[in-house]
Amino acid sequence: MTLDDQADTVSPPPASSVRERFRAMVAALSNPAGVRGLLAMAGGTVVLLLPNATTMLVTFIVVALLALSGATDLGYAASGRRWFGKGISRWLAALRGLAALALAAAMVLAIYAAGDALTLTLVVGFAGIFIGIRGVVAIIGALLKRRERDPLPRLAGGSIAVIAGILAYLVPSSVVSTVIIGGAVAALVLGLLLVAWSLRHSARGTTTVPPTATVPELIWDWIDGSDIGRKQRAEYAAGLYFERPQRLTKLGTWWVMLVLSVAIASFAVLADSTAVVIGAMLVAPLMTPILGLAGALVNGWGRRAFDSATLIVAGALAAVALAYGISAWAPIAISHATNSQIVSRVSPTTVDMLIAIAAGAAGAFATVNARVASGIAGVAIAVALVPPLAVVGISLNGGQYADAGGATLLFLTNFVAIVLSASAVFVLTGFARPYALRNRPRQIMQTVVPFIALAGIILLPLMLTSEGILQSQNRQRDVQHTVEDWLGDDTDFVVSDISVTGDTVSITISGPGEPPQATDLHESLQDGFTAPIGLELTVIPVEVTVVPSGG
Repeated sequence: MTLDDQADTVSPPPASSVRERFRAMVAALSNPAGVRGLLAMAGGTVVLLLPNATTMLVTFIVVALLALSGATDLGYAASGRRWFGKGISRWLAALRGLAALALAAAMVLAIYAAGDALTLTLVVGFAGIFIGIRGVVAIIGALLKRRERDPLPRLAGGSIAVIAGILAYLVPSSVVSTVIIGGAVAALVLGLLLVAWSLRHSARGTTTVPPTATVPELIWDWIDGSDIGRKQRAEYAAGLYFERPQRLTKLGTWWVMLVLSVAIASFAVLADSTAVVIGAMLVAPLMTPILGLAGALVNGWGRRAFDSATLIVAGALAAVALAYGISAWAPIAISHATNSQIVSRVSPTTVDMLIAIAAGAAGAFATVNARVASGIAGVAIAVALVPPLAVVGISLNGGQYADAGGATLLFLTNFVAIVLSASAVFVLTGFARPYALRNRPRQIMQTVVPFIALAGIILLPLMLTSEGILQSQNRQRDVQHTVEDWLGDDTDFVVSDISVTGDTVSITISGPGEPPQATDLHESLQDGFTAPIGLELTVIPVEVTVVPSGG
C-alpha cells in the first residue's frame, strides 16, 4: 500500500454543508417521539429558567391531573371500562375518584381565596395528600388481588407513593425545591433520550417500534438497542469487580489505597484543610465497589452484588475505626463547633442527595464510556465518600455522637443515591443485559426496591433539615424587611446581624443617634409570628469625629 493509499484510508469523509446537516436533523426529529422529546426539554428549561411562572404552571397541571384522574376513576367505576391504566376494584376506583375531585375542588377554592398569595407549598401539600391516597389504594388493591397476580410491583409502587405523599405533606417547602429541580432535570433527560431515539431511528431507517409508541415502549426500545454486548460488558466488569486472575492482588491494592485515603482525610479534618480533603477524595477507592454493586443489581449478578456490598461495609467500618484511632493519638485539639470540615458534613440536606445522584450518574457514565473516563476524578471530588467516614470516627472519639450520626447519614445518602442513579445509567447505556431485564424483572425488582425504600427513609431527615433551614431563612428575611421598615428610608443605622433562636429574635444595628422605639419593632415582628416572641435589640453607637485639614 502506497502512502497515498494510506492517506486515503484515514482521510475524513467529505463534509456536508450546514444547511444539509440542519435539514437532516429536522427530518430526523420530525416524528412524534422527537417532538415529545423537544417539548419535554422545553418544559424542563422553562421550569428552571422561569421560576416566577412555575407556580401557576404547576398549579394548573396539578388541578388538571386531579380532575382528569377523578373523572377517569368515576367513569371506570360506573361503566367498568377503562381507557388507560390497569383495572382495580371498582369501589376502590370510586373512592379514589371522589378523593381526587374533592382535592381538585379544594385547590380551586384555595386559588380563589389566596389569589396572588398562592404558594407552591400549598399546591405540593394537596398533591401529597392525593399521592398518599393513591398509594394506599394501590396497596389495598394489591392485597385484595394477591392470588390473581404478583402483588410485589404494586406493593412497591404503593409504598413509594405513600412515602412521597407523607414527605410532601410534612415538609412541603423542601419538597417543592426538590421536586421542581428533580422534575425539570428528569424532563430534560427524558427529552434528550427521546431525541436520541429519534436520531437513531432516522439513521437505521427501520425499527420494530414506531415513533407513535408510548414513552415506556420507546425507552425500552432504546435500552434494547443500546446493548453493548457480552465482550464489552466483560471488559467493563473487570474494572468493577475483584475477580480472578490476581484477585488477591487487586483486593490488596484496594485496601492499601483505602487506608491511605482515610489517613489523609482524617489528618485533613483534624487540620481543617480543604485542599488536603480534596486529595483524600481523589485517592479514595470506595467508588469502585459502589458502582460495581449498582451494575450487579441491574444485571442480576447475585454473587457480585454480595461481594461488592460486603466490601463496602467492611471498608466503611475499617475507615471509621482507623479515623477513630488516628484522632485518639493525633497531637491536635479540635473544636467540633468551629471546624469547617466537620460542620459541613454533620447536617446533610436534600441538596447533598441531589449532588450524589448527579455524581453517581456521571461516575456510571464514565465507567461505560472511555471518552469521558478521565472525569471519574471529578466525580470522586463531588461525592466525597471517605471524608464523612473520617468525621464519624473523629466525632465518636470526641464524644460528639450527634455529629457522628449526621456524618453517617451523609455517607448513607451518598451511597444510596449513587447506587440508584448509577443503576439507571447502566440500564440506559446498555451495560445492563436486556435479557435479564426482560426475563428476571422480579429478581431485579427485589434487589433494587430495598434501596428505593432506604432512599425514602433517608429523605425524611434530609428534608426535615432542609425544611428547618428554609424556615429559618424565610424568618430572617421577613425580620430583615421588618427592621428596615422600622428604621425608615432616611436612617443612618445599618443592620449588622439578625438571628432567630426559638422564641427570641436577636437584632444588632449600628449607627449614630437614637433608633426608633424598640416596642414598635417588637409589635411589628409579632405580627409575623403565631407564637409570642421576645426581642433582643443591640445598638452599637457610632461616633464620627471630623478634623478639618490644617486645623
